[in-house]
Amino acid sequence: MKNEDQQFSLLESIEVYEFLYEKEDIVRPHASLWGDFNFSLNGILEIQVEEQIYLSPPSYGLWIPPQTVHQSTHIDHEIHYICIRLHPRLCSILGDICRCFSIQPFFRTLVLQILEQQKQTEKPEYLEHLLQVLFDQLQQAPAYSHYLPQTQHPVLLPILEKLSDPLLFNLSLQQLLQNFSVSDRHLLRLSQQELQLSLSEWRNRPKLFTPFIRSVKEHRLNA
Repeated sequence: MKNEDQQFSLLESIEVYEFLYEKEDIVRPHASLWGDFNFSLNGILEIQVEEQIYLSPPSYGLWIPPQTVHQSTHIDHEIHYICIRLHPRLCSILGDICRCFSIQPFFRTLVLQILEQQKQTEKPEYLEHLLQVLFDQLQQAPAYSHYLPQTQHPVLLPILEKLSDPLLFNLSLQQLLQNFSVSDRHLLRLSQQELQLSLSEWRNRPKLFTPFIRSVKEHRLNA
């Protein structure tokens, strides 16, 4: 059943755009009256909101609430990305702070289908149906405060430092944890409580970003 915020046409309240960053393109600080849900189709998106840097690979989208000043920088290669704009009346479903949302292959396929359907002049009711499915998917997507959540918990902090060390990526999770006197069950509980992720999933994320971060640092040193 539709709620109060959906008692008007989704054709007028959800807009889907695709953009292409060329190498070293920069998007200057700006804000929108609508909320933006951004995700990349082929690379890692770097978006700065105030002093916080958010990195988002293709399997995660970044929600930017209305009137939030942000800027984007891409460095290493051409990137194809999607921006889904939501009317302010719909934005409450995603919250009033920047967050990362996990997205599934179905979601990406759905967005590409919407982009293709937007080019058609016929069957607007089908496009609205697709937008409704998109809206439902956004409401159900798992949310995180950051792609790589952090914690100051005294037990987890030294463990996360080890897990994110590129020099130790060749070691298994079990090898790294054997030096810490804490049970697997306790670690599982702490990681879900503090990070909303398992330690194995958390560890895989720094591995993905290491080549990207290295290229960013090299570029800035040579700039």
